[in-house]
Amino acid sequence: MSEILCAHCHLPCPPKGAIKLEQPQPLYFCCHGCQQVFLLLHSLNLQTFYDKLDKGTLSPVTPAPNYDEARYTSKPFLQTFTTHLENGDLEVALLLENIHCSACIWLIERVLLKQEGIQSVQINYTTHRAYVIFDPNATHIPHILNTIASIGYHASIYDPNTQDKRAKKEHESHYIALVVGIFSTMNVMWIAIASYAGYFSGMDSSMAFKLHIASWILSSLTLFITGAGFFRGAFYGLKHGFLGMDLGVSLGALGTYLYSIYALFKGLEPYFESVSMIITFVFISKFLELKAKIRANSVLDGLQSSLPVQVLLLKEIEGQIQRVLVSPEEVEVGAHIEVLAGESVALDGVLESESAQVSTQAINGENTPTTLQKGDHILAGYTNHANTFIYQTTMPFKRSLLSQMVQLVQKSFMSKPAIQEDTNKLVRYFGVVVLAIAFLSFLAWWFFAGAQRGLVVAISVVVVACPCAFALATPIALILGTNRAFLQGVLIKQASSLETLAKATQVFLDKTGTLTDSLSVRAQHTHAPYDPNLLLALIWHNNHPISLALSTFLQAQHARAGLALESITQEIGGLEGIYQGHILHGGSLAYLQSKGVELGNAEGDFFYSLDHQLLASFSLHAPLKPDAPELVSQLKKMGLGVEILSGDASKEVFNIAQNLGIACQAPLSPPEKLAIVNQAIGNQQIVVMVGDGMNDAPSLAQSQVSICMHAGNDLSLIYSDVVVLNNRLSSVLKTFQIARHAYKIAKQNLIISLAYNALLIPCAVCGLINPPLAALSMSLSSLLVVGNSFRLRG
Repeated sequence: MSEILCAHCHLPCPPKGAIKLEQPQPLYFCCHGCQQVFLLLHSLNLQTFYDKLDKGTLSPVTPAPNYDEARYTSKPFLQTFTTHLENGDLEVALLLENIHCSACIWLIERVLLKQEGIQSVQINYTTHRAYVIFDPNATHIPHILNTIASIGYHASIYDPNTQDKRAKKEHESHYIALVVGIFSTMNVMWIAIASYAGYFSGMDSSMAFKLHIASWILSSLTLFITGAGFFRGAFYGLKHGFLGMDLGVSLGALGTYLYSIYALFKGLEPYFESVSMIITFVFISKFLELKAKIRANSVLDGLQSSLPVQVLLLKEIEGQIQRVLVSPEEVEVGAHIEVLAGESVALDGVLESESAQVSTQAINGENTPTTLQKGDHILAGYTNHANTFIYQTTMPFKRSLLSQMVQLVQKSFMSKPAIQEDTNKLVRYFGVVVLAIAFLSFLAWWFFAGAQRGLVVAISVVVVACPCAFALATPIALILGTNRAFLQGVLIKQASSLETLAKATQVFLDKTGTLTDSLSVRAQHTHAPYDPNLLLALIWHNNHPISLALSTFLQAQHARAGLALESITQEIGGLEGIYQGHILHGGSLAYLQSKGVELGNAEGDFFYSLDHQLLASFSLHAPLKPDAPELVSQLKKMGLGVEILSGDASKEVFNIAQNLGIACQAPLSPPEKLAIVNQAIGNQQIVVMVGDGMNDAPSLAQSQVSICMHAGNDLSLIYSDVVVLNNRLSSVLKTFQIARHAYKIAKQNLIISLAYNALLIPCAVCGLINPPLAALSMSLSSLLVVGNSFRLRG
């Protein structure tokens, strides 16, 4: 009787326990779990999953764990393990188990997206980490976990602390395996030297046999302890149809090992030292790769270490203000936090003390301390350099700047650049070609020189052609490039953005907040006596650049933000406030005219009236940033088209464009900017938009790469691919240079890998390379790739 396969997992059904389902044609299942998943997928119209799975197999469906709903829906749990988004949705990070191939990823995404309340799902196949955004009013985490379990997979909440422990454990296990490999290889080499010396000096056969037995024991330690990871990787790769580096190393080492055992008892010369060298040399390159990744991720480690685990909360208890140590997640918006000298700020807020001196190095790389005044914004990650100060929180911990930066860096490698995808495809076919070459070499040498020689040549081909250099070529260059950009004060949210930046052809620049410095008041025109404290109260809580410039100017004129208006309404072009029955208006000329204010011949950029009487107007000025000419000049030298897109209606924007020697389109509304970006993309241009994250948001979202000056607006962390944390145009230029350098290094790495294989595979086929030399040369190719990539750290 032919073997019956399960219709879901494609594994053999028990001979007497198969579950039969009557369809137009009978279907069989190995268990009730597989039957339920099969029926569920068909009810959701996701049966194309089996086409994507092709001939692959799955694990049988096991019962789902019992998730404690009270724990997963409790407020402390949600505050700790989810991110609260502005629209009220929550985002949770999950670790997936039992993932076998890309078809599994496709299935989980489609099933989850069909559930009510789940807004988006993003899964990284490499890390098996999933980011799920959901509406807490429509669904909850236990339902998400149960949904994943219902289709045969298990998920757990991603905990960075647990991941750190796993990373340390992985490093320790690699270190122990490396020590075993080096110890065994050194000793087996000494034995080999003794054997060769005895061969020339007449060592008797019994002593030679004992030395070979010792070599056998030592090489076994290397093969089954140091090489265990290669065998696991080869097994799972074969199971899912992937012929990669682990298979080549495993076949080469195991083939040499089995042949050496045969040779030992047949009186031939064994190659036990080759077994140990193959495994150890390849493992050294893997260990160096692990160290390189750890070093490359040191930026994230530094960010996470900047997040305080406790803060000093000022809390009123029994009529007295007391200091209470709490975790940042427990602090609510509007709470008062005291920061001692040397401590870091945990949440975004506004300074309440008269002044504070802080270091902003963790955020933008600035070494020089910054002095803040009362009312200034203070960001998570700042470090207190002087006396104790108090600030009031304006953001919850999860939405503070540094927390968001940590989350963005964690997600930065979710998308793979095209060059890496192409390399991965090459590696998939490369393994098949190498095995074919090795088999043909074995047949040819067997025919001319015997099976023993043919086996040695085939093993050398498999080992020397190990594709680990290919696998390392692109990721290590992009990781190091992203980290180097961060050290320059630039946060790149996706590694794929580096490749796009390197290929960019057109750059659009906003003027205000991007090419120009912060606005400042150039002149004040007083039309009637007015109270500056009242005007300050109107604009105090508004983050528009004009409001910020006016606030700074008025405070310098000794105005104080102590008055509280009865109401403030933000409208298009200005603000309206009510104070003790009086109506205040502040804004543009057109806005005040629309409110019936008689302006006469008044000049300025901002106008202020009380009860429809004009009291004052202000002329503002935004000087060109000192590094703007250098940015434009260097971008043009790179062959990029550079143009200003501005919403500014003044002549100043055209003067700036003329001074910089570039084209300009102004005044433009946000939709008009977006139309220009779309037109450029339609003309096959690779567009980079540089803006401040406010009225540039649509254009930033549409361009292939968006670069945002973080001082512009908090939207920069949402709409942009690249965030310039220190707001310097020199850092924008450095980002383009780093992107081109990283892309160049990645291509060089691929050329090194291709040249290595093109040169050494023929040498191995011709019998010019033995297995130990093949292992050494393969490790050297990986070291060349890693060493070349580390040039990005300069």
